[in-house]
Amino acid sequence: MVPALDRVVLESINQWVHASTWLDNFVAFLSYNNLLKGGLFTVVLWWTWFQCRDTAEGNARRQIVLGILAGCLLGMMVTRVLTHVFPERPRPLHNTELHLQPAQEQLLSDSADNSSFPSDHATIFFALAVGFCFLSPRLGALALFYVVFFICLPRLFLGLHYPTDLLAGGAVGAATALAANLPAVRRRFFAPLVQWQYQHPSPFYVGLFLMSYQLDEMFGGVRQLLNFLLGRI
Repeated sequence: MVPALDRVVLESINQWVHASTWLDNFVAFLSYNNLLKGGLFTVVLWWTWFQCRDTAEGNARRQIVLGILAGCLLGMMVTRVLTHVFPERPRPLHNTELHLQPAQEQLLSDSADNSSFPSDHATIFFALAVGFCFLSPRLGALALFYVVFFICLPRLFLGLHYPTDLLAGGAVGAATALAANLPAVRRRFFAPLVQWQYQHPSPFYVGLFLMSYQLDEMFGGVRQLLNFLLGRI
């Protein structure tokens, strides 16, 4: 049974599907284009990292960058566990109670085999946006606006997630971002790592590149690995 909130929101938004071919294609483009999702946030993280000087203040900001990445990874791990703990939930497009019309036929095949709860997108990008608040409240507010209207809203429009999927994923991402950026956590884990990168830049930047690459790809490789380890691939 579909909760009332999910039904009302999805059916209201789905009325706009096919109102404009341009709108359908634009929203699908936003949802599928990784450059405008993980890529954009990765650019901000790398820019912030290299803008920092080798001072106590600069190193503190670098600790936040590492905390943001750790929060994303931790959030993704929690989300994968929840996906396997809770019963599989078909995406709205495939829920026969709703009778939603797809913006593109391709969406039906692309979304057939994945449980929708909780939302990986909401987890990752709310973790990033909340993490950005530690760098700058203004940057964090801008990131939250972008996440809500350019990442999460398209998922509703396309029928890929229920509102409750996004709320749950966003809560997980926000919680892991806050946990990873607690002052005690930064001092214990990320302060030594920032100092270590001065003595061992090669392995450090290889690891940082790998993390940012996974962020660009929505942690696709990590998700596949976790699905395999948890017994569902």
